[in-house]
Amino acid sequence: NTKNTLLPSRRDVLITTITTTTSSLLLTQPVQAKDESMNYQAVWFDPKHPNGYRVLFGDDQKATLLLRDEPSDEERAFPVKVVKEAGQETRLLFDGGGVSSSSEGNDGTTVEGIFTRNRDKIRIISFNNNGKSSSSNNFWMNKKFEGPIGVFKDSTNPKRVIIIRQIKGSDCVVEFRDSGRSNQVTSTFTAKAGNTFIFDFPDRGEVTAIFNLFRRTLTFEDGTVWTKY
Repeated sequence: NTKNTLLPSRRDVLITTITTTTSSLLLTQPVQAKDESMNYQAVWFDPKHPNGYRVLFGDDQKATLLLRDEPSDEERAFPVKVVKEAGQETRLLFDGGGVSSSSEGNDGTTVEGIFTRNRDKIRIISFNNNGKSSSSNNFWMNKKFEGPIGVFKDSTNPKRVIIIRQIKGSDCVVEFRDSGRSNQVTSTFTAKAGNTFIFDFPDRGEVTAIFNLFRRTLTFEDGTVWTKY
């Protein structure tokens, strides 16, 4: 029947389960996307701000950084210049002293992130006014290993950016942004992880999806597929 043709078979599907502790999140490495330079798009963990998050999404030239240090803080957004270097590195040039002061604890100047493809880290480097590196050896850790937590693209809407963040335990928040409208937020709602992923859509109510670890996809019964970077 239709349902069986949409759901992946048991032998090649591993369903992530997020319980009330972060240690229960899935830690198995998934298959990388073909364009590995775009894999900087993810939800990142900054060990200097363990209660916050960093989200990066964009294209091969420019991106947006969403940053929050504490749950009570206001989320801030910064433009990012993306430079694909020869070899395996992608440079992320952050614009705005707030990134420096928040992430690095200093007042000055420019901050650069070095993303090495096929890695789960971004190395954060600060530069003073003379262009000299004052790196604090800070690394943002990629949460791409934690099942469906991350940044997705929608098979039905190429301009839609989907961000899924863990709030606590199995509770998650989902955010739709429109890349064709300056990444404007178009919808925010909640989701809960378990044997299946349950989304509480504002206009559709509860809808279930299956996460396929190897294909990096969330598949809905109507055929919609969200693919993780």
